[in-house]
Amino acid sequence: MSTVSALRLAGADEAADLGGYLTRLLRFDKAAAVRVVASGSAVGVWGQPPFDVLTLRTLALDPAGPAAEAEAEAVAGSGAGSEVRTSVSVEADVTVSAGDLLHAIADDGALPLPRPLAGATAWTGFLPPRTGWRTVGELPVAEVETAALGGIAEFKARAEAIADKERTRAAVDRIAAEIWDRPLTFGLTVRAAHAARAMAFLGQAQSASAVVRSSGRWLRLDAPFGTVVLRTGSGLLA
Repeated sequence: MSTVSALRLAGADEAADLGGYLTRLLRFDKAAAVRVVASGSAVGVWGQPPFDVLTLRTLALDPAGPAAEAEAEAVAGSGAGSEVRTSVSVEADVTVSAGDLLHAIADDGALPLPRPLAGATAWTGFLPPRTGWRTVGELPVAEVETAALGGIAEFKARAEAIADKERTRAAVDRIAAEIWDRPLTFGLTVRAAHAARAMAFLGQAQSASAVVRSSGRWLRLDAPFGTVVLRTGSGLLA
C-alpha cells in the first residue's frame, strides 16, 4: 500500500460536485473538518453538519491518477526490460479543513490533500463500518423531501409562536428535537430527511428512490447525490 498526498478526481464534474458539498458544509460551520478516505477507484469525504448526523459524498477517482503512477513507478523500479509487475494499492485517510480542501480542488479534478488537522474533532475517529451493510428498504425521494419540508414548516411556525420573553435557545432546541426525532420509515427519523435536503443530496428527480441500509446500530440513507448516516440509540457518538 502506498499513501498519497494528492488525488485526482475523475473529471470536472466530480470536482464541481465535491466543491458544492464542501461549500454547503462550510455554510453551516466555517471551521468544518472533513475526513477524506480514498481506496481503489473512489474517495469518500465525510462531514458533520449540525443535524446530529454524518454525511458522505463519494466520488470517482481518475484511473490514470496517483494509483496508476505509483504502479508505473513500481514496474520501472523492477529493472529495465523486466516483466515483473508489482500491484500497488494507493490509499489515503486524512482529516483536513473543509475550507482548505475546497481551495485545493482544481477544475480538472487534481486534488492535493491539505495538511492534516491537529486535534481533529471526535466524530472523525468514529466512522461507520465500510462493509457489512444490509438493505432495509427503499423510499421515494419525493417522500423524503415532503417529510423535510413539513418539518421545516412546523418548526418555523412553532418557533415564531413562542412569546418573545420565552423564546430561548433551549425552548427552540426542544421544538427542533421533537420534530426531527419523529420516525420517518425503516428506523430512520425525519432528521435524516432534513439533512439530506439541506445537503442537496435529493436532486431534482422526484421519481428517484433513496435506499435505507443498516449495520448494527448504524442506519444510512443513500440518496441520489450523497449519504446521510446516523446512529440509533443515545446519540451519534454514543
